[in-house]
Amino acid sequence: MARSVKNIRKRETGAAPGQSADQPSAEQMAAVGGIVEKYSGKSENELMAELFRVTGEQKRNGSFDPEAMQRTAESIMPALTPEQRNKLMSIIGAISQTK
Repeated sequence: MARSVKNIRKRETGAAPGQSADQPSAEQMAAVGGIVEKYSGKSENELMAELFRVTGEQKRNGSFDPEAMQRTAESIMPALTPEQRNKLMSIIGAISQTK
């Protein structure tokens, strides 16, 4: 998770004066911290069920963006081990096939 947080990119308008675009804002860090806390202690099966629930909901309401999902995956691939890359691609494939 730590590697993912390091790779958060700032929106051009969101950077505070003197803050690097590579550094997450306090708001982004708080949001990530909240997400981590919400899902900590969950099993892999519970996390996968939640992922499919949320993406299914997004697909039904039209807010799911497969291109954004692919861009995000590509941006984090360099930080992953080969096993993690395979797992991520497997998850993306499963998400792409669900309705």
